[in-house]
Amino acid sequence: MSNMITVRMAKEEIKRLQDYIDLAELYEANTLDKLIIKEYAYSNSIAEVVRVLDRRGIQLDDKPVDKEYVTSVIKGKTKDELHRILKTGYLRKTKHSRCLK
Repeated sequence: MSNMITVRMAKEEIKRLQDYIDLAELYEANTLDKLIIKEYAYSNSIAEVVRVLDRRGIQLDDKPVDKEYVTSVIKGKTKDELHRILKTGYLRKTKHSRCLK
């Protein structure tokens, strides 16, 4: 059986999701790190972020941006609200793999 939800709870969830959508859509990606954050917000996939950057021809020190760099940006010191949300989600999503080490 699914979790029961009240109208108030549904409205709060809609507001939370709309705030996230607005944050991602209005995010100014004026640096490589911010572009990585924005792309990760849309895909929730490090591999997809690397593919998008590669397709766009974006490089770092004359080399394609790699998975390790994208991961370091996401896990790095948060600079804004979108980054904070994504870092929290990434760490939650990858907790199992970090606990095995």
